[in-house]
Amino acid sequence: MKRILLAVCLMILGLALLASCGKSEVPEGMTLASDPDLDGFVLYVPDGYTIDRSTGVLTAFVSELDPTSYSATMVAPAEATLDAYWNANRPALDAIVDPGTSLVFEEENAEIEVGKEALPGRAWIYSFTRGGVNYKVMQILVPRGDAPSEGVAILTYTGKTDATVTGTVGYSEHVDEFELAVANFSFREKTKTPEAVEKNTDGAPEGMQLASSPKIANYRLYLPLEWNADMMTGISSGYAADGAGVSVVSFYPEGFSTVTEYFASQKEKFELRYKNVTVLSDEPEQIKVDGCDAFRYDCRLTRRGDERVVRFSLVYVLLRTGMHRGLYTVTLSAVGETPEQADAIFAQHESDFATVLANFRFE
Repeated sequence: MKRILLAVCLMILGLALLASCGKSEVPEGMTLASDPDLDGFVLYVPDGYTIDRSTGVLTAFVSELDPTSYSATMVAPAEATLDAYWNANRPALDAIVDPGTSLVFEEENAEIEVGKEALPGRAWIYSFTRGGVNYKVMQILVPRGDAPSEGVAILTYTGKTDATVTGTVGYSEHVDEFELAVANFSFREKTKTPEAVEKNTDGAPEGMQLASSPKIANYRLYLPLEWNADMMTGISSGYAADGAGVSVVSFYPEGFSTVTEYFASQKEKFELRYKNVTVLSDEPEQIKVDGCDAFRYDCRLTRRGDERVVRFSLVYVLLRTGMHRGLYTVTLSAVGETPEQADAIFAQHESDFATVLANFRFE
């Protein structure tokens, strides 16, 4: 199976640091986005970015109005060289462009030093048009050892090259920040497993753990005790042993009067990044979460590059009053080699998700 090469991150969907990466190491104005002991690498992003792992790839976005993004993932390809790996997966890139257009390369297989250890990376910079919008991508492959099979980090930076309604041109305005992230990238040995992470059960329902930080969240997210809770980023999330995950993101969307309108805009962004985006129900299921109006959308999509299938539910919770009023997204996701496998993993955690929603509380 081909491993993932492209993570063109356009979907709008830290503060605590691990002991192995102390506060003094964090570049000024940046936040640790990865969990080094679990991910096997250190990646910093600018303060204020939204960090998300809901589809199995670590991503970070500038803002709701500026979808410029970073992504990072580790693969262990069978090809003997980085060049061979790139060429084997090149068709995945060609598939993203509008009909009648093609990729335009500014750099191909260029040598680049990554991190303070001057790791020997390779860079590709290319532009393309998708949905009538012009994008530019810088993608860097960084080998962990002498052979790709020892591990390769894929760092991807994506931004628009045309001015948006807010006047921003994402790629050129944030590329310096990405270059700073690349300059501070490094590998780490994986020293933790989900089972080894200390659980916070204070005040949690029986069989559950707290998966949100009281310092940065105005809500309480509880997950099953056997899951790995990830509170390293600006969002709250956690993952089961089979890769299923739950995450929470809060934001204040502008220009939308209903959840239906907002979801439609997000579906368009999904279609830029993924293939076979399918909404599995005609209308959202209307539910209550902590007494608040909520709307659940069930969806499925295929990731480009590795062709893995993601089955997920998006639950939009409307907090209408208080200083933290806004829109909160609680997502359950499951990843499989086929739609059937993804659906099966998802089904195994439906009851977990129901329990998570039933115990979700605003402060």
